[in-house]
Amino acid sequence: MANQQEVRRTVYRYRGHVQGVGFRVNAIQQARGLQVVGFVRNEPDGDVLMDVQGPRKEVEELAKRVQSSMSLKINEVLIDQRDPLPDREGFKIRY
Repeated sequence: MANQQEVRRTVYRYRGHVQGVGFRVNAIQQARGLQVVGFVRNEPDGDVLMDVQGPRKEVEELAKRVQSSMSLKINEVLIDQRDPLPDREGFKIRY
């Protein structure tokens, strides 16, 4: 992974018809080949939360891929920049 100052952590909250449509599995597939870590999970309120960390361009590329592939299901995306977390590994579905 890149140096700490090059690492970006972004939390995306997707709203719309995003649960029960393969959103999380799609996010994992879209992350293949990208140097990102973090997780994607369903939220109790019906949203999907994607917490992703990595080089800025890789994080943005994942968000672009997810948006493009799931655009018909997404009504709104809330984006929150956060401080990177140490020792994260893999990009997974969290339950």
